[in-house]
Amino acid sequence: MHKRLCLLRFLLAVVSGMLVAAPCAAQYTLDTLIYSGDSKNITDIVFLGDGYTSTQLSKFVRNVKEHSNYFFKKEPWKRYKNMFNVFYVQTASNVSGAGKTPDAPIDNFYGTTFGCAGVDRMPWPTDMNKVFEVLNKTKPDYDMVIILVNSTKYGGAGNEYYKMMCVSLESSSKETICHEAGHSFAGLADEYWYDRTTECPNDARKIDPVKWQRWVGTEKVGVYPFEDTQGWYRPHENCLMRYLDREYCAVCRETIIEKIHSITKNLVSYTPAIRRNTIETDSSLTFKLNLLTPSPNTLKVDWKLDDSLIARNIDTLRLSCNDMTVGSHRLVAYIEDTIQLVRVSGHSKIHLSTVTWRIINEGSSGVDALESYDDTFSVGPLPFSDELTFSSITNLSQPVTMALFNIQGGLVAESTFAPDTPCRLSTANLSPGIYLLYVQVGDRMVYSRKVVKE
Repeated sequence: MHKRLCLLRFLLAVVSGMLVAAPCAAQYTLDTLIYSGDSKNITDIVFLGDGYTSTQLSKFVRNVKEHSNYFFKKEPWKRYKNMFNVFYVQTASNVSGAGKTPDAPIDNFYGTTFGCAGVDRMPWPTDMNKVFEVLNKTKPDYDMVIILVNSTKYGGAGNEYYKMMCVSLESSSKETICHEAGHSFAGLADEYWYDRTTECPNDARKIDPVKWQRWVGTEKVGVYPFEDTQGWYRPHENCLMRYLDREYCAVCRETIIEKIHSITKNLVSYTPAIRRNTIETDSSLTFKLNLLTPSPNTLKVDWKLDDSLIARNIDTLRLSCNDMTVGSHRLVAYIEDTIQLVRVSGHSKIHLSTVTWRIINEGSSGVDALESYDDTFSVGPLPFSDELTFSSITNLSQPVTMALFNIQGGLVAESTFAPDTPCRLSTANLSPGIYLLYVQVGDRMVYSRKVVKE
C-alpha cells in the first residue's frame, strides 16, 4: 500500500529528467511463464527483479511463479486468467537487497530503495532509465509491470501513470501485489486514507446519487465516509483496497473487469475471413469463431441469419444452402460477456463483438460469393502515420476522448470529440514507435490497444 500522490510527486521530481533513450549495449531476455495469445488481444504482465545477485536468479524465477500463481487465484483475475500473458526478465544485481533511503543507494540493478517520497515502507527504482531500457528491449507494449525487490522488509508502491508497481518479499507480498494492481492497472484509489484531488472509481464527493449507486445495498456496498477527510466517501468498509487479506469489493472488482475488457477482445479471429472474394462451394459452409473465454464461461454467442436467431452458444456453425432462399443473406455472430459482476450502463453494447458475413446463395450451384467483416470497434489505420481514427457500430451518446501515450506513460496526443462526430486524432508530429491508445466514452474507458507508428 502506498501514498500515491506523494509517490507521483517524487517520480516527477526525481525521474522526469531520466526518461530519455538509454544506452542499448546490454542484451536482455524475455522469458515466458504464461502465454495465452498474441499481445494485440491479450493483457501483458512483465515481472522484473531487483536486488537478486547472479546466484539468486533462480530464487527470482521461483518468486515470479509463486506470486503469479497467487495472483491468479484472486478474483476477478482468476476468471480472466486466459486473457493474460505473463513474462519475466532476469537481471543480476551486484549487491543483494534494496537501499534504505534514496540518499544511500546500493549497487542493485535498478537502484531500488525504500524511503521514497519520505515514506519508509515505499520502495521504488531510482534508475528508471534502466527500467525503461530493459522494457524497451524486451516488452515495450506491456500493460502492467511488477518489480519484485529481494528484501524481506515490508513495502509496496504502485503507480498508474507508469502501469508499474514495486513490491518487497515480506510475508504479505502476494496480497500487496493484488492491492497494488488495483492502483497500477485499474486506477483504483486507496480506501484506508484519502490522498487525491480528483475522484477515482472507488471514491466520491458527490453522493446523491453516488456513482456506484447500482451496487448500493448489495454485497455490503454503501456510502462510507473517510474518517480523516471530510466530504469524501468510499463504497465499502472491508475491501482489499483498504486492508490486505481481503477480497475486492463489488465496485473495485467491476472496475478491474472493465479494464480487462478495454484491453482484451473476446473475439480473436474467425473463419472464413474473406473480403469481397468470389468462391465456389458445393452445398454448405462452416463458420468458426476463435474466442477467449472467462472461467467459468460467461460469454453469450448468438448467431442470426437475416435477423432471425438460428443458434446460440456454439463457436462453430454449419450452414447449408438449403437453409437459405436463393439470393443475398446476412449472417451475424454476436459475442457478449454476460458476467453478472459488471453492472455499468451500456456494457452489453460497448463490449459487444460482432462478425458479419454477406452470403449470395445461387441455389443449385451453391454459394457464389461470400464477404466477411468484423464491425466492432474500429481503429485505423494500423500501423498509423499522421492520423488515428476510432469508430463504433453503436451510437455513442457521450463525448469520445482519444488519448495516446508513449511507452513511458507520457501523454503525447489527446482530443475529445462530440457524440456522433468523426474521431480523428492527429499524430503527424509523433516519432515512429509503439504507443498505447486509450478511448473513453464519457468517463468510462471502453477501448485500449497497443498501436505502432511507422
